[in-house]
Amino acid sequence: MPAILCDRLPGGGAGLAAFGGGLTRPETLDSGMWDMHRADLLGAPDTWRSDPGLRLLAPRNAEDARHVPILADATGLGAVERMVVTIDYSPFPLALVFHPGRALPLLGFGVKYEIAGPIRASALAGGDWIMGGAFIDAMGGGCSAPAVTHARPDWQDGFGEMRARLWPDTGRLRVGIRHPMDTGLADGVPAHHLTELTLTDMRGDRIARLEIHEPLEENPVLTFLLPADLAQGPIGIAARDTSGFRFSGEVAA
Repeated sequence: MPAILCDRLPGGGAGLAAFGGGLTRPETLDSGMWDMHRADLLGAPDTWRSDPGLRLLAPRNAEDARHVPILADATGLGAVERMVVTIDYSPFPLALVFHPGRALPLLGFGVKYEIAGPIRASALAGGDWIMGGAFIDAMGGGCSAPAVTHARPDWQDGFGEMRARLWPDTGRLRVGIRHPMDTGLADGVPAHHLTELTLTDMRGDRIARLEIHEPLEENPVLTFLLPADLAQGPIGIAARDTSGFRFSGEVAA
């Protein structure tokens, strides 16, 4: 599993911060907005802890605040009911909620960053909340800047286009959707973003579900990890957004 974490990322891990809960850079992760977000977004659990079985990989510096790549890996925890990704100082602190279901509890994605601070992945496993996080230094403005795609007069031509690839040897599934993911903070641009994505097997039964919120990057690309039996495909992909648009597709191994 460590090979999934580092070797398959550009640079092989160079320049990445791979942290579990409780590590610091430059402040302790048990600070900032964590108390409030734990109460509001995790249901106010009495206890939480760190565990090396949960790792969150992120760049130490956000070169582009509109695209900050993240990999949350809780495969070392065993069965995970759900994973919640929060950003401490974002105007939209809840980035996504991942219900792995029959997929492995690993998710790659990109977020928009408004200001420097911690990003956290919290996993509910065996009735316990386990948190891992990283501090990202960012110039900011990622959530309040208009989507780049709006600068193109023909941006709607590719709206909703879905691309995916499935690698049966590793179980990796990569899904990309053309969508502006507007937060509503840019002048004159109303909120318009994806809200949900679901994976299904060849019988139409659900594999995994992802609740999506404003901080997910423009034209999001998501990486999932499937067990060997499901990795043979085909996999159905369905998504919807705040305007009621629905998108669907299927990918074979």
